[in-house]
Amino acid sequence: MASLPTPKEVSDALTMLLRRNVKATSTQLKPASIKMAGLYGSGNDSPTIAACMVDLNFAAYSGAAFSMIPADAAKDCIKANELDEFMQDNFGEVLNVFSRLFGEQDNKRILLQNKVFPPNALPDQASQSLTAGSQKLDLELDIDGYGKGVIAMRLM
Repeated sequence: MASLPTPKEVSDALTMLLRRNVKATSTQLKPASIKMAGLYGSGNDSPTIAACMVDLNFAAYSGAAFSMIPADAAKDCIKANELDEFMQDNFGEVLNVFSRLFGEQDNKRILLQNKVFPPNALPDQASQSLTAGSQKLDLELDIDGYGKGVIAMRLM
């Protein structure tokens, strides 16, 4: 059965992936700040069972840290209010690793099915899940040497 990770599990996974300390703290989510998402299922044609939605800051900082790009490059993306193609690819890898944090569904591994970047809007199902249900985890993540960003993890 799919499950949400703990803040420590998120922090530990990112610390290992980004090769730098990542501190996770619970936060009060501001839905308007959410700009990008990874949607997860147990196969290519399966329904979406989980989502990881993020603000631009987290996408830029984690994408830069993933490839050891200087923090200034992430700050440039934040100033421009968009991720360039290279940074989108890097952040896509971060979303892919998050698939492991949701566990399994019906004895199948949960996989990243879709990445959503502006100018595309978040799918209705993901947007609605920001405020619905008790299966949610909202975190502020502070990536050492880069900065802070927000993620919202949901089970559908």
